[in-house]
Amino acid sequence: MDRNRFVEMFLRFLSNRFGRFLRLSPPGEVAANEVFTRFLVHKRQFALTKGRVLPPALKPELNPETHRWETSTYRIDGLQAHGIWALGYQYVEDLPKGRRIRARGTSLAASVTDAGLHWDVNGEPYPRHADIIGWSVNDKDIRMMAATEIANKMSLEMDPRGG
Repeated sequence: MDRNRFVEMFLRFLSNRFGRFLRLSPPGEVAANEVFTRFLVHKRQFALTKGRVLPPALKPELNPETHRWETSTYRIDGLQAHGIWALGYQYVEDLPKGRRIRARGTSLAASVTDAGLHWDVNGEPYPRHADIIGWSVNDKDIRMMAATEIANKMSLEMDPRGG
């Protein structure tokens, strides 16, 4: 069985009732007190000396399929640190393309809704994946203000592998 088929089967297992019972897949709605993380792959997304996540870390990208601005995140309630990092290494990092995780920013889901944004729990590419949506369509400055508001509430954790 090739790797992609195995991953597909495993993801299907995670989203079924048994997977939810084991807390492998969180519920469909994001609770205000739920914790999420954003994996950071660029040095300009954080300030190590200040221990801060910077607004560019939350900067949304225009999704060509949905035609909306989105920021990719992962829901991490119930996971230990090594499991959280494993998510990033598996689904975010792409070393052959030069995409290496350097850190992650973590906050409560309420920081997103407090900034006037919303959650899209889509489970792609992993059941714990959720996009931040509701970004201003036409105004880059408004998007940056919302990103700043969220970033100011995030804690920074460096990749334990170092470097």
